[in-house]
Amino acid sequence: MSGGSDDLVLAIEGALGPLSVALASRDGGLERVAEVPANRGLERGLALVAEVLGAIPLDRLEAVAVSTGPGNYTGLRIALSYAKALAFARRLPLLPLASYDVLEPADATLPFAAFVSGRPGRVCARLRSGNDLLVSCGAEDEVAGALADAMQRTARAATLQCAGDWQGAAPRLGERGIVVVPISPFGRPFALALARRALHAPAAASPHAVRADYGET
Repeated sequence: MSGGSDDLVLAIEGALGPLSVALASRDGGLERVAEVPANRGLERGLALVAEVLGAIPLDRLEAVAVSTGPGNYTGLRIALSYAKALAFARRLPLLPLASYDVLEPADATLPFAAFVSGRPGRVCARLRSGNDLLVSCGAEDEVAGALADAMQRTARAATLQCAGDWQGAAPRLGERGIVVVPISPFGRPFALALARRALHAPAAASPHAVRADYGET
């Protein structure tokens, strides 16, 4: 990723809970965060951007990052709208990352699963095991079964590190002999994790090319 001389990324995240905004530099010398409850995201989004930027002008940004879901439908749409509008208006690269990437630490031990809640009773999960990748969305029973089957076929491991909304699936995985080991996400608020990961992520072809993943697969 290349761009402004300051190597600053502004990240906007709304899919995983509260709307949060973060500013991070490539050298790790600057990190700022702010967040508001999800139900105030629409009215307070621009104020959060102004808060984390402070006296830093928009033309010092290298890029804008946004999570593309799955997750909270309304929060996801709000974050995408703000990020795409800002990137388009300022002619900045837009860096899209899945919610799974926001949850998964860069040094996570495999197999690893990131869980994201959507509608009530529904969860999405991404399982990484070696070179294998499985994404499953549906009822918690169905998703837990799909992950357990995949682990038994490929990982041959009895321990699964995970982050996110894993609590509903954990008992069902335990019934299949899989021990769930929760770990902390890459950063909190989630916009900070997004910013840290986005510093090493490729840009979309254009802001218009970025689409939301609502976890309907």
